[in-house]
Amino acid sequence: MPGENTGFSVVVPLYNKAGQVTATLRSVLSQTLCPREVIVIDNGSTDGSVEAVQAIADARVRLLHEALRGPGPARNRGIAEASGEWIAFIDADDLWAPNHLEVLDALIARYPDCPLVGSGFRWATLPVAPPPADPAAVNAPSRKIDFFAGKNCDRVWTSAVAVRRSAVIAAGGFGDYPAGEDTDLWIHLALSGHFAVSEAQTALYVRGNGGIMEARHAELRRAPPPPSPNLATIAALLGDPAHHAHHAMLRAYGDMLRVRFARQLVYHGHGVAARDLLGGVTSRGRGWWLWWSVSLVPGAVLRFGARVWHLRHRLR
Repeated sequence: MPGENTGFSVVVPLYNKAGQVTATLRSVLSQTLCPREVIVIDNGSTDGSVEAVQAIADARVRLLHEALRGPGPARNRGIAEASGEWIAFIDADDLWAPNHLEVLDALIARYPDCPLVGSGFRWATLPVAPPPADPAAVNAPSRKIDFFAGKNCDRVWTSAVAVRRSAVIAAGGFGDYPAGEDTDLWIHLALSGHFAVSEAQTALYVRGNGGIMEARHAELRRAPPPPSPNLATIAALLGDPAHHAHHAMLRAYGDMLRVRFARQLVYHGHGVAARDLLGGVTSRGRGWWLWWSVSLVPGAVLRFGARVWHLRHRLR
């Protein structure tokens, strides 16, 4: 049974993805459940991305222009312009299976109280084709999750989800950060209810194309970044009595993020910065002690060990 929405608005932030955006938009426009509109927000591309979008002759595609402010503000512009009750997101270099929106629509019908629904996803590197349609995907196992519990946050990825427009506006939209802007929104949305996720893998996270996360890892190799803005968001919520019922889960989630961010710092040889981050963890389990101990190893040794680990991973 289809969801009650009358068609998804699809929001696509775009910056210098001339080689990928055509395939991305084709995967959106060829959905078995047609989107009502596809809003592309260009962030000042200079590589022919705009021309690639303009070459697509489809009345559902709207191209908007903004100064280079990052994916968060671009998505917020798309949300403001959208006319649909539900908004699906996809970055300009990712891909959907032909029945991705159909899977999300089935989740909305099954879990009408959830502010966010999402499919499963997998990673791939260029060159790559969209995943094929799996007829069983719509009826794949699904469940409601508490975003803050355990590793449930790993089930939520921007190019695989759709959000209720009214809920995302009430939550304040995406943050204006170079990284972590989507996680910031998920944190605020999760305060209003559980999310619904499907096991069907209908979205493809395409790597190896010079995206934001790859640029962030390159920066990490040079120097430790400032603390994630997500930690400041969690600290602010913990200081707000209105969210007292969520404080225990927020604290546990914040601890998990600190350990994860510290692990990244350790991989790149920034042991001192990792220990500074770990110092803010309130509940210190085995993972905390592991990464605290490893962070004491000299940086040059850590970086060499990370290169060996990545080489072994690639060979496997």
